[in-house]
Amino acid sequence: MAPLSTTARRITLLAALAVLFSLLFVSPAAAHAELVSTTPANGDQLTSPPAEIQMTFTESVNLVDDGIRLVDHVGATVPTPNPTVDAQTVTWSMPADLAEGPYVVTWRVVSSDGHPISGAFSFGVGTAAAAVPGLSTGTPDTASGAVATTPTAPWPVVAIRMVGYVAFALFAGVVAFVLLCAPDTSKDRKLQLLVRTGLVGGAASAIAAILVQGPYIAGTSMTRVVDSRLLQETLGTPFGSAMAWRLAFYGILGVLAWRLPRILTGPASWLVPAGVAATAVSIAAAGHGAASGPIGLGIDALHALTAGLWVGGLIALAALGRSVEPRALQQFSTLAMVSVLTLIVTGTLNSLRHLTGLEELWQTRYGLTLMIKLILVAAALGAAGVSRLRLRQHRVPLRSVRTEAALTVAILVVTALLSMTAPPPQALAPTTHAGHDAGAVNEAVQMSLGDQGDAALTVSPATTTGSHLHLELTDTNGQPLSATKVTLKVANPGRDIAPIRVPMSKSDGVWVASYRFPFPGTWKVIFTVDGIGPSAVVTSGELTIRA
Repeated sequence: MAPLSTTARRITLLAALAVLFSLLFVSPAAAHAELVSTTPANGDQLTSPPAEIQMTFTESVNLVDDGIRLVDHVGATVPTPNPTVDAQTVTWSMPADLAEGPYVVTWRVVSSDGHPISGAFSFGVGTAAAAVPGLSTGTPDTASGAVATTPTAPWPVVAIRMVGYVAFALFAGVVAFVLLCAPDTSKDRKLQLLVRTGLVGGAASAIAAILVQGPYIAGTSMTRVVDSRLLQETLGTPFGSAMAWRLAFYGILGVLAWRLPRILTGPASWLVPAGVAATAVSIAAAGHGAASGPIGLGIDALHALTAGLWVGGLIALAALGRSVEPRALQQFSTLAMVSVLTLIVTGTLNSLRHLTGLEELWQTRYGLTLMIKLILVAAALGAAGVSRLRLRQHRVPLRSVRTEAALTVAILVVTALLSMTAPPPQALAPTTHAGHDAGAVNEAVQMSLGDQGDAALTVSPATTTGSHLHLELTDTNGQPLSATKVTLKVANPGRDIAPIRVPMSKSDGVWVASYRFPFPGTWKVIFTVDGIGPSAVVTSGELTIRA
């Protein structure tokens, strides 16, 4: 047991150092773009119509057809010229005859990593405007038809990305195993089948990803996957370019490695490894690495490559069973250990840099998904330790290798979900405008918190003159319920206004906020309540705002 204990101690120390490094030297970069400033500023009151509107994001973005709209005080869309984008700045010319009144800009763009983001802000011409006290990254909830914040992509997008990861791992891992560990297995039918499955699955997933990306970024139904306009939009984005390159790489690799023994001789012996590395770069370029600069792109590509070598190599071992020679097992053990150590460093740095506080590990969906991934990685490392121990004892670790392979496939599934889950947004300075008219009509909304209790929202007055929002949380016995954080967003689905974040503060045991609704109508309120259970509770309701 001594060798296993030594290995375990070394891995634990390395993981602890990686976590400490990431917490001390965390990068402020986020996985998705965020709106950081607008001209006019959010809530500005202008004396004359603006010649143009500018929006500046934290990274380069791409426009979506009809993704940016100007809405007047009655909820009608104002005709405007088409906006343009230059890297991270969107410029939008305004009509010279823009009438006086309050306006809301509702926007939807695509981050460099291929994820759509949306939000809203407001300004007034010759009159006061309701400030939007925060910048939302919500997207339409295609399942319910309502506008709400959705931290993950639709399931087809996640499933296709997961298939792409597994296919790459199959091809890259088996090729590396044959080239570096067991050249004599190149004619094995099982490995030949795995390689071809990886090639076909990788190419098919690239095509499918391009098709579903159009409806995803446009926020429309997946029945429009063959829409030529959406397809053209997708191919014009960095995500579309990366997926097209990935498809091309798989085509070249298919010619070189369709018959596995060919990779051992001639130009294929170095062209195939180069193609595998290039495919890993395309995987990184189609995800968060696209917005992280050359260094971040390289780290993500290295993470994808080493994950593929580890997972695919384990699947190859599991397929070959007891026919693997001891020398090949020893060589793969070394390759796997290098891959695992690289994964720990790159994976920890890439994931934890998106968290601004340790509590977000259990208070956000991104953090919870990350914790699941880390638990699976720890379990896989334990299985790897058992395999290495059995090798030292001159035993064939078939059972532990199969367990390790199953765990690593589970890690790829969770990784696909994590890659499509928005990290907690960066904190932005809010602006609040208070208004209260005691003689106006009030609105009360009752909402359920499931097994935790109920939430009661009072809006006073429920008009466009400015409102005071009062939220009271109670448990199932009617007693006050304490929460660590409450997040409020308001949206107007009927007028296609994306969720607008309204900051709330705790006062005398209740949560309060001030907000001026920009126009009358039926508004949806979405609350995310943290600290009242094992995970955050999301509830919503509707209220009527009068002029």
